[in-house]
Amino acid sequence: MKTGKITAKLRDAVPVCLMVEGQEVKRYKNIDLPDMLKEVEMLDFHFNVPEDGKITFEISYAQGVLPEVFPEPRAKMTRAEKAAAKAAAKAAAEQEATAEGNAPAAMQEATQEVTALAEIKPFDIAALIAPPTTEEAAPEAEQEAEETTEQAAEESEAEETGSMEIHYNVTGPRRKELATAVGNFIGTAPVYMKAPTYGFAVSNYIIDKNGTLTGENNKALVEALAKQGFTAA
Repeated sequence: MKTGKITAKLRDAVPVCLMVEGQEVKRYKNIDLPDMLKEVEMLDFHFNVPEDGKITFEISYAQGVLPEVFPEPRAKMTRAEKAAAKAAAKAAAEQEATAEGNAPAAMQEATQEVTALAEIKPFDIAALIAPPTTEEAAPEAEQEAEETTEQAAEESEAEETGSMEIHYNVTGPRRKELATAVGNFIGTAPVYMKAPTYGFAVSNYIIDKNGTLTGENNKALVEALAKQGFTAA
């Protein structure tokens, strides 16, 4: 059963204790429990009523199910704030739909530009003056042309998808710091993914076990990470 199925039945601000192997690892009030944790599968639950009368609601989980980095408590919003957030989300959706309608023409133009660049082959002035002295020059020229075409194709693919892949080559605590920095920039808490990836998911961005950041192309994010000491290897 998912956590949110049982916590939704709690009517008061009851302390909810997240337990692993009988040990408390995190505590929230039920009204502050982040939505991300409501989707986590639990093992068992019960009320703990000590002699001092301070009731807590304990939920047990399997080892490795809960994230290593816990999200902040869910923010409380007034009705006016909820209405404003709903209106902003609607406006953003309409703007995104308009941008998607204009995207095909822009992508086609970019693809044509990259294709045109791929057709321009580099030339050697010395080779124009004096012909090759051996038969090995032709295969080398063909290889250079093939590499140029492959590079142009890769650039075209990156332009079309609007994605980026940056190899920061950070592991251990430094990789967690990278995930936290990305989360702070986009306003989303990182979530640790277990086997087989062992990576961090931060909204639409992924930081794999080798410290490679992939996701939507974001120049401002890259610059912000660089200011914190994260540079591509």
